[in-house]
Amino acid sequence: MDEQAAECPRCVELAHRVEVLERRLAHVLRKLSEAEERIRRLQEQLAGSNRDSNNSSKPPSSDIVKPPKKPSLRRRRRGAQKGHPRHERPPFNPGDIDFLKRHAHESCPQCGGSVEQLPTPGQALVQVELVQKPTLVTEHRSGTCHCQACGQDFTQPLPPEIAAAGTFGPRLTAYVAYLKGACHASFSTIQKLLRETCGLRIARGTLVQLCQRVGRSLQVSYEELRAQLPQQKSLNIDETSHRENGRWQWTWAFRAPHFTLFHIDPTRSASVLDRMLGSEFTGTIASDYYSAYRRYLALHPQADAQFCLAHLVRDVKFLESLPDTADQQFGQQLLVELKQLFGLWHTREQFADEKAFRAALVAQGERLERVATEHAPDTRASWKLARRFRKHARQYLRFTRVPGLEPTNNAAEQAIRHVVIDRHVTQGTRSPRGRTWCERIWTTIATCRQHGRDLLSFLEQSFLALLTDIPPPSLLPAATN
Repeated sequence: MDEQAAECPRCVELAHRVEVLERRLAHVLRKLSEAEERIRRLQEQLAGSNRDSNNSSKPPSSDIVKPPKKPSLRRRRRGAQKGHPRHERPPFNPGDIDFLKRHAHESCPQCGGSVEQLPTPGQALVQVELVQKPTLVTEHRSGTCHCQACGQDFTQPLPPEIAAAGTFGPRLTAYVAYLKGACHASFSTIQKLLRETCGLRIARGTLVQLCQRVGRSLQVSYEELRAQLPQQKSLNIDETSHRENGRWQWTWAFRAPHFTLFHIDPTRSASVLDRMLGSEFTGTIASDYYSAYRRYLALHPQADAQFCLAHLVRDVKFLESLPDTADQQFGQQLLVELKQLFGLWHTREQFADEKAFRAALVAQGERLERVATEHAPDTRASWKLARRFRKHARQYLRFTRVPGLEPTNNAAEQAIRHVVIDRHVTQGTRSPRGRTWCERIWTTIATCRQHGRDLLSFLEQSFLALLTDIPPPSLLPAATN
């Protein structure tokens, strides 16, 4: 019976059709699986294209710690809000007042009779005004004398700082450099400002030369800071790019506890860190997770790192935007633990002592590490983040054990903000000479602001030192010299 069934033409045909349909079904299922994988990748790419830092330059850590604002039923009025403390300018000191002008009646305003001035104080108002001509033009002449005893003539030379400065004095030269470096002004803008406010007509080429002279005067103070980099216990480092004649240049910001230094380099690789820090650096590098920092740490194990948790928060939030629910749930779990960690960091004053504060930080950091390494689903994005945490959890949580370290790299990011603004205004550098100027003036601006130092006075002192034999001023605080 079985042999007869096997030889049945109808059965053979049906068996063949089943075999063909099975092959087609396997092909369709394979295509469907490939299509689903492609859709998943496209969704991840779409999520990646929409990836940002919450459309803000604020660190994401503040977004997950601070509670969301409640919608107000009333429209907020403009200006200072109720309860806002008044900000008043401090009064002028007597030494700040240049002139005293009295306003009094010379005769009686009612009958015209004579009046006697009383010592009773009246209304007083101190007014500041721009003078019509804020510059002082001085002609320096050297005199010649004749000695009647020896019969020779002698000409008194001009003071060296006067002769070396030329037409424009040290403070005016420093003012031009201040406008160019600190105010992001173009040479054309400086030219117009000096013409319209000071009555000075200065060619753009002359303004360039003045800035270059100030740049040369800052060489000693800049090199002093650069020599101090390898000796720092901690450095916040960040980098940003700009174009120079169509080629990329990278501005590196090194933020130390007592100074900030900028360096422009055509590469973004770890070789920059090798040149700037060398092999003797034993401190902690606070940075993002960029590969150049990890490569430097791998080549120099005596150094350590504190990777920025704010950048980690951005990567965790990216998991929530992926289509896979497993990725989304894993991202939500990590955000809960990160929120707890940042919440502890911002409530230091609520702990009895530093020891209790550190113990709470360490415990929460360990919980975060467990969730990141043990609860990760078997998806590409989550597995990648879990692998990163397994390898570098100590570098992410170093701040919980070491006092003085911050969990984020905000210090370097804030320092480099001035550079980013200057890049947008000036469109970057155009030559090695311009690179040198930017490195030195940005370093001077950031370090002076770091200590609340008068930038214009420092630029003037540095330029005077270039003209004379006096030593140039240092950007380092007196205690660190």
